[in-house]
Amino acid sequence: MHQFRKTISALSIIFSVTLMGEYKISIIYESGFEFKSQHLLINDLKECSSKKEIENLVSDQDWIKDYYLAYKPFKKEIYLNIKNREPIFILNNKFFYDRKLSKFEYDNSKRNLILVEGPVDNPEDILKLIREIESIPNIQFKIQTINYSYVNGWDVNSDKTLIRFGNTLTEKRFKNFRDTSKYLLDIGKIPSIIDMRYKDGVALNYGK
Repeated sequence: MHQFRKTISALSIIFSVTLMGEYKISIIYESGFEFKSQHLLINDLKECSSKKEIENLVSDQDWIKDYYLAYKPFKKEIYLNIKNREPIFILNNKFFYDRKLSKFEYDNSKRNLILVEGPVDNPEDILKLIREIESIPNIQFKIQTINYSYVNGWDVNSDKTLIRFGNTLTEKRFKNFRDTSKYLLDIGKIPSIIDMRYKDGVALNYGK
């Protein structure tokens, strides 16, 4: 059983469910109600007939970051507080990943997350791209999708611009991106394509 300091926010969702074993369980989703897996958990809890079954079911949920499970003495009452993992991208419509690169199954929940597609061997590369692009001050490239292919390498689609990093994510390439972003801010123009794949510089395309 995991324990964490209980901080109930305005986003908390509270449910009360009566289980097969005649336990009454109060469930608090501290991070709000975001995943289809949360619906499934409530349904599965209804089938539990013992405290052990409840503990095993909750501990098996890969989308739970932490939880607090308490029993009221001499009464069949259980209190369950759950804190969700907070995903930032979805990889190949199979898995969610959070900022610590914890992986948990994508359950087709509709979320406003970055969609990543391609034969990605190292999810840390995705996080590097997100952090680098989000770190640019004053130019907010809102990332919508990231695509990787052996032919084109890394293509990042934002609401404004397609940013092409190629196959190799080097510090030199990231520095070129930062310098280019500073230049774009100075001139007050945002291109439709920023292509970082050139050895001797960066190509900018202002076409629509």
